[in-house]
Amino acid sequence: MNVNVDMQWNGEDVKIRGRNCMHKSALEIGLIVESQAKALAPKKTGRLQGSITTQPAEGNGTRPQAPATAADEISPPREPGEVFVGTALEYAPYVEYGTVRTEAQAFLRPALELAKGRALTVVMHNGRYQFAEYLNARA
Repeated sequence: MNVNVDMQWNGEDVKIRGRNCMHKSALEIGLIVESQAKALAPKKTGRLQGSITTQPAEGNGTRPQAPATAADEISPPREPGEVFVGTALEYAPYVEYGTVRTEAQAFLRPALELAKGRALTVVMHNGRYQFAEYLNARA
């Protein structure tokens, strides 16, 4: 029995698609965390809620919304594929963790927990999109 297999090396294309999938998925998960954190943040003045942003290492992130200002924006990460979600407000950690005088009103940690359940779905969707050509060829 002779089996003739025509194999083509697509390593570089696969690496690029994998990187694209990782970056897109990380940003989408970050946006989910941001959305949840804004919904959970206490809204006394709205500045904390408006200051929560998502910053990827590559590309553009979200911007603070009024009454927050551009000075409230967090810095982007340096490592490719990383995404930061948070706020630069100096009082945010006191809200998140509480103090000896005030109760914690966590908004970032619960938002991350809520997003964890959706992370696999986001990565699978983006993986299917990035590798559709290869997945269809095998079907």
